[in-house]
Amino acid sequence: MKKGKMVKAQPMPDLNTEFSMDTLGSAIRSKRTDRGWRIDDLASKANLSRRTVMKVEKGDTSVTFAKVLVLMDILGLSLRLIDLNLFVRPHSQMTSQTENSVRNNEDGWYE
Repeated sequence: MKKGKMVKAQPMPDLNTEFSMDTLGSAIRSKRTDRGWRIDDLASKANLSRRTVMKVEKGDTSVTFAKVLVLMDILGLSLRLIDLNLFVRPHSQMTSQTENSVRNNEDGWYE
């Protein structure tokens, strides 16, 4: 990490909302700043350009998802995929195990 200007930690956004690239970008920025890393530090670790990291943090959808995943991996973030059919089926068709699994994971789309 280069010496220089201190990085001000940014708050983590509310992740218990509908998924958006803006929210994911804010979460990535929050994790980066929590570590005291500048954009250049994260870009170097990810072997990406500074501009790419800036685009991701702004929620720009033109960045490939593979690049977003690289940044997330470095920062210890992951996404959880949920089978939406579990929410569409009538309640009576859900097994108790599935229902418990869904209830236990209702804290957002992130991990």
